[in-house]
Amino acid sequence: MKKKYLSIPFYLQPLNFLGFLFTVGLGAQSGKNQIEIASERLRLSYVDPVRCIELLKLYGVSVGSPSQPVDQNKLPVVVPMPQTKFHETIPDHSKAFPQTETDPINEILLFFDEQKPQETGRVRRIIREQIDLPARKIMIEAMVLEISSQALDELGVQWDFNPERANGGNFISNKLDGANDSLILGQIAYPAGSTAQLDATVTNVFREFDIRLQALVEKGSAQILSRPSVLTLDNRMAYINVSEKIPVANTKFVKDYISSVDFREIMAGIELAVRPRVNDDGTEVSLQINASVSSPVPGKDVVVKGMNDQQLAQAPTLSVREVKTYARIANDTPFIVGGLIAKDSEQSTKQVPLLGDIPILGNLFKSKTETGLKREVIIVITPSVLPEDTPVHAGMPKDEDAFDRFGHRLFRDAYRIRSEDTFDLRYLTENQSLQRLQEVADRIVQDHRKYNQIYPYNKFALGSVPGEDALVRRQIYEVLKRQGASEVLDAEKLIFFKPDHDVGSGFKVQFLAEYLEEEAPFVLSDQGDGRAIGLCFRLTRTSTQAEELLREPVPEIKIVDCPDENSWRKLLLESNAEKDGELEKQVIFLRHRKDLERLKTAILMKKIISLNAADYILKLKNFTRGRLLRMPTIREEDVELIDADVATCFYHSELYYSALRESLQKDFVAFRQALSGTDYEAYLQ
Repeated sequence: MKKKYLSIPFYLQPLNFLGFLFTVGLGAQSGKNQIEIASERLRLSYVDPVRCIELLKLYGVSVGSPSQPVDQNKLPVVVPMPQTKFHETIPDHSKAFPQTETDPINEILLFFDEQKPQETGRVRRIIREQIDLPARKIMIEAMVLEISSQALDELGVQWDFNPERANGGNFISNKLDGANDSLILGQIAYPAGSTAQLDATVTNVFREFDIRLQALVEKGSAQILSRPSVLTLDNRMAYINVSEKIPVANTKFVKDYISSVDFREIMAGIELAVRPRVNDDGTEVSLQINASVSSPVPGKDVVVKGMNDQQLAQAPTLSVREVKTYARIANDTPFIVGGLIAKDSEQSTKQVPLLGDIPILGNLFKSKTETGLKREVIIVITPSVLPEDTPVHAGMPKDEDAFDRFGHRLFRDAYRIRSEDTFDLRYLTENQSLQRLQEVADRIVQDHRKYNQIYPYNKFALGSVPGEDALVRRQIYEVLKRQGASEVLDAEKLIFFKPDHDVGSGFKVQFLAEYLEEEAPFVLSDQGDGRAIGLCFRLTRTSTQAEELLREPVPEIKIVDCPDENSWRKLLLESNAEKDGELEKQVIFLRHRKDLERLKTAILMKKIISLNAADYILKLKNFTRGRLLRMPTIREEDVELIDADVATCFYHSELYYSALRESLQKDFVAFRQALSGTDYEAYLQ
């Protein structure tokens, strides 16, 4: 049997000016075998275009020149985009705003013959699977600790002059007389801090002085100076700077007079530069590390003095501790970069005026204080290689309300998707049969780019899953239900369209509450009466008839028997199921007030999907934990329309599993039938 091939109708894609020149140049050729060449701009995600072109040469891909026409005998041909000088990544504020070209610069041109899709698909696969690959993501967490041991040793005799006792006799006659005279030794106190003090005090000595013998010791402890973290890529530099700028005066003196003053800034703090490199399986990380910790040294300022010891300028002395090294460690393993020690000391003397200057005996009238400060800095670094196949990683914040954004007057509300908002769907996404179909669909789309929008290929290509839109709608429903978001909507403000046969304008607005009061009051009760009112929307969006376009917004309304919830679910399932030869339709059934609440939630679901772009948010790969979901701003006075999209959300909010099963069965069969008899069928084996 002769094999069939996927055929694609020829549509010449829009060409830029360069591609147009190529086509004109080729069009000048004549002959029976002349090929009309199509072109495509390939956007690169990660690799530089110049590097991509050089690598394509290694695979034997023909590379053309921007200054020469494309040779049709060498198709497919890749051509680098001409460089532009009108591109500024970060404009200089001090200069005039530069002329900037808005055309993307990370692209290359691909010229090909549409009648040979496999050859073109090979080039796309080489770029996607071998060249344009993302670098691994790495979270670098650093913790900088300082262990300071401060020893303040104060030992000696301290004399305190007391003038009130200057006229009270002499030491010998009054030492043991009088009720106010005392001798206190051995007073020990332990304050709340890390200070231990011995205070031995003798009062009323020589009447005029109090003597204090003091011993003081202070000890410090460890403290975390900084705990920064940064997300970087494999073999890319990550730089962390937690510093302060210290102004230092640059002065010029002429005979102790300042002639000019200007300032310069020096940095003092923590600087950390890390370049990680991940091994093949992500179990080890090699690190190039440059760590620096600097701080002013207390009591070591440089002071410039002039006449009469007048201070003219002062500059701090910095203590700089730096480590440069290479390391290789296991993933998610903390390690110490280095223990950097600095020691500062300061000595001061207190004395009684005049008496402290007496040789030898002067020591009895002095006390010496020596302050020693030893600082040891320890830097702990933890690299974490982030997984590529899951959005949950070490760099993701916890599921907290603080990351939501509600109530801002200028910006839209946003909700951060949590773990409880997503379903565990590994039974579906890890199914080997589904994965095989997805691989084949990706290959077809690479060969025939237009097929990524054609059924049934679009149901499997680029990570798509049949029926995933029903699962995402249900997950959005759970988010809104937990928040009680539908309570803000007023059921009196819900509308739908009715045919207007009298005026002939097509349809008119009908408030749902008014209609229910007249035709189906049981829906406004808490229990209902065993019936349900159905609103059926027939989808005519793909119709080419003008009168059909105005048919979809107007629902067909019918009241049916619905004695219990099982009957209601059966009605929903059978009415929303696709039937051969019929227009696709979406149906809502309302029994009582609880279904009205579900309808209000379905309206909010439609608004969320619209705000977040339906083609994006209705994909399982995009509705993941940690992403921000833009939320609609709801006001009680808003009037909301019930239409086919609302009906779809209503159906999927309840029977999402049935919709998933129906879509899987239909799309699996359709895709296998489309591959039957083609060269791509062999890839399913």
